[in-house]
Amino acid sequence: MQDTDHDKSPEEAPEAASAQEAAAAAEAIQAALSGRRPADARARATAALERYGPDPLLYTLLGRAHVAENEDDHDDAAERSYRRGLDAFPDDLGLLTAYAELCLESDALDRPGRHARGPGLVARVGELAPDSAYVRRLDRISKGIGGIMAATGGGRPSLATPIPLSAAHTQRHDVRTALTTAPNLAEATRLAAEESQQYPYDLRRMIRAETLAALGRPGRRLLVAQVRAPILLVPLALALGALAMIPRSASPLSLWAGAAALLVFLPNRLLGALESRARTRAASRLQPPPADRDPLYSLLPPPPAPGARDAVTLVAAVALGFFALVSPSWLVTSSDPDDPHTTASAPAPASFRGQPLLSAQPAVDGLDSEMAGMWTNAFDTSFAYLYGSMEQLASHGAQPAAYVFGSTGDRLDAPPAVANGTQLGLTESDAAIDDTWDAGPGTAGGRLRCASYASDTEEKGAHTACSWTDSRSYGTVVLNEPGLDHETAAAAAREMRDAILQGPTVRGDA
Repeated sequence: MQDTDHDKSPEEAPEAASAQEAAAAAEAIQAALSGRRPADARARATAALERYGPDPLLYTLLGRAHVAENEDDHDDAAERSYRRGLDAFPDDLGLLTAYAELCLESDALDRPGRHARGPGLVARVGELAPDSAYVRRLDRISKGIGGIMAATGGGRPSLATPIPLSAAHTQRHDVRTALTTAPNLAEATRLAAEESQQYPYDLRRMIRAETLAALGRPGRRLLVAQVRAPILLVPLALALGALAMIPRSASPLSLWAGAAALLVFLPNRLLGALESRARTRAASRLQPPPADRDPLYSLLPPPPAPGARDAVTLVAAVALGFFALVSPSWLVTSSDPDDPHTTASAPAPASFRGQPLLSAQPAVDGLDSEMAGMWTNAFDTSFAYLYGSMEQLASHGAQPAAYVFGSTGDRLDAPPAVANGTQLGLTESDAAIDDTWDAGPGTAGGRLRCASYASDTEEKGAHTACSWTDSRSYGTVVLNEPGLDHETAAAAAREMRDAILQGPTVRGDA
């Protein structure tokens, strides 16, 4: 029999070589993923798709390389990769299963559309391959007992998903113990990192190392102090609460005591967000345990059961939240009806910087902005606007072009330092502040303070927040336009404030 290799046409030989090269590229991408190098895996997958054309395995690996980052923007990119692959290969089981996993583990509050697509994808996999390993894997994930994230409480963690109390208690205990036994935060972080490298399959050690590393970033001394001694919240909560509930006619400080309670409550919320992100990062980097070890077992001693101090601290946090959210609104509405100061309404401008009004709600849904959510619930005349188009949201990871929040009313006794509130919130968050500056407030007077900032994965100056305070209003404008210069950002804030204050007044008309 003749050698079949000589029977191949000239066209078939290059195709076979290309298929072999694509398979080798896929193996290299898989090796990068196994070696926890998702950025390298993405670069290789993108290059392979450009060179060899559409391939279901390459699309699947590119999506998984994005998912490995455990960040919203990367999850969006993973979904785009899976959908492009399924457009070309609608019945590929690997693509369908990977996309179904992403949808099932997404947060139903943050990404309701994506989460709702999960069951349909699972059903499609079941139609194509009943009783297969793909179906069994998706069944485990649907029940919250499959995948690496199951060790953290089931499902894909997110800030919108409450952390189980036992897990949160264990995390805080481990971090506080590390801070107590080490001479300083830097040494505690170093020791925790060494232990996590020695035991990369111990989830508690991984979470402790990630949390301490996050607390060690600049500007987080307040959060470290809160971990060390949460009981100190109690006298502060009582003092601010008592002062906030004094009628405004008796004390001009009462309203600003309520605002101070908000700023004290904010770090508590930010600490919870920081801890949640640390748990997510730790779970994503967890390595398989040795064959003879239970993956849920930790070498660290079990934490003590919650005691009286934890209960008192929880009550203090609730009290601060109550004073922060309720007292300012109560004080504004209970002010003297004969007060001659005007209280302006807050109409929503139809467009802003060329972008249409997308949403005008009393609270901002789906935004990672603790300050916006709490502040807009604190005043009767609060406002929160989103600007952008659906196309712009789709192309920018569901991020609006701009959002604006604040309140209108009598602010004659507002100290100028109130304009620093957004900067304080950014300092205690995961954002890195690139620049801060005071800008001219314009004809309305008061103060205008701006800051540019970015996350760890963004270029400097990706976002700009400008906060103003004057006798009639307080507000913040967040512009998601990279590289804005100082004057452009300040002019945009002044434009928005003037547009809001041009509306009709609801009290004090001449």
